[in-house]
Amino acid sequence: MLTGCRVPPSPAPFFRVFHFRPHFFFPFSFPPRPLCSSYPHPEPAAGPRPASGARGGSGGGGERPGRERGPSFPRFPRCLREAPGMALVPYAEGWGLQGLRSPWATFRFAGRTLRLRQDWQRLGVAAVVWDAAVVLCAYLEMGSVDLRDRAVIELGAGTGLLGIVATLLGARVTITDREAALEFLESNVQVNLPSELHPRAVVKELTWGKDLDNFPPGAFDFVFGADIIYLEETFGELLQTLEHLCSEQTVILLSCRIRYERDNNFLKMLKGHFSVYEVYYDSNKDIHIYKAQRHSHKDDF
Repeated sequence: MLTGCRVPPSPAPFFRVFHFRPHFFFPFSFPPRPLCSSYPHPEPAAGPRPASGARGGSGGGGERPGRERGPSFPRFPRCLREAPGMALVPYAEGWGLQGLRSPWATFRFAGRTLRLRQDWQRLGVAAVVWDAAVVLCAYLEMGSVDLRDRAVIELGAGTGLLGIVATLLGARVTITDREAALEFLESNVQVNLPSELHPRAVVKELTWGKDLDNFPPGAFDFVFGADIIYLEETFGELLQTLEHLCSEQTVILLSCRIRYERDNNFLKMLKGHFSVYEVYYDSNKDIHIYKAQRHSHKDDF
């Protein structure tokens, strides 16, 4: 199912290349580097835990990754690092493959303990909690945005952590992803929200650029996306989706790690249609949060 290799550090500190079968890769989001129950307010999670020095984070602490690692990988030619069907995945030191295999990730947000199911083996990258989602959740919990009774839509929700936290903070949330991930996403939402909040969180299919008429244009106060900027071939559809969902009052919050020039290229595309500003940076996780709104509201930032 999964093969790969180690690649010498250039320019990032450590790389591994994974090869995915097409049906395994394409339906899901693929932001590199997952986070496993490490931030914020870490609590013990049931099931297998990453070995010492093999947890998520920005590097540092614990043993070096070579000491606690899964099976070794053969060398892989440099020219094929980003060949079709390949994903170039940067890993921070202190992170290991066991993090992906952990069936649970546990967090504390909005006064509740959230226990997110992960299923890397069956669903891959759509079923893992990523740094960008956790940092945006922390940003929202700080009170940076008033979500009480606001209409929110999340794009590329994955495990559903961000949408769950937004609901707990008072929003009415439409939590979206591709069809193949919906059953898994729905299960996390149902388990982690109290029953009285279930009507305020709706899980719905959304493939960027397709069937947008299923979503009322300009009907949302906020659009959230955590680590959804990574595949250049999806940038046009993502921008089309954002334009459809946003009114002049809608605020977009995008949380991401800038890895490649193409990531900056999307931000340039976005600035052609919206006013875009960086409003937060987590230096420990190397995560940026950008706020975007239609140009007529640029003075509101």
